[in-house]
Amino acid sequence: MKKIILCLGFLCGLSFADELADCEAGNIKACHNIGVEHYEKGEFEKALEFFKKGCDGRASKSCFAISEMYHSGNGVKRSMHEAIIYVEKACDESDDPENCDKMDRY
Repeated sequence: MKKIILCLGFLCGLSFADELADCEAGNIKACHNIGVEHYEKGEFEKALEFFKKGCDGRASKSCFAISEMYHSGNGVKRSMHEAIIYVEKACDESDDPENCDKMDRY
């Protein structure tokens, strides 16, 4: 059983390493995915770093994730001003009208 767990951990580590290499090569989806992984672990500072890379690369999901962080105060000082800036970026970068509809709640 321990061998299986160690193998799975190793494979997950390779996946993360692949995502990191992809992010560094400019794959914004990979940057967003790494941000999600850090966010789910409660590593908000690292999550913000990768979400910003995604958002700077025009990934609307990353912009929206940053907006949510500022809206809720998770890992950053709560700021409606910053939340609005990033939700507007998410709206501008997305074809999904739902992202623009979310601006109304701010």
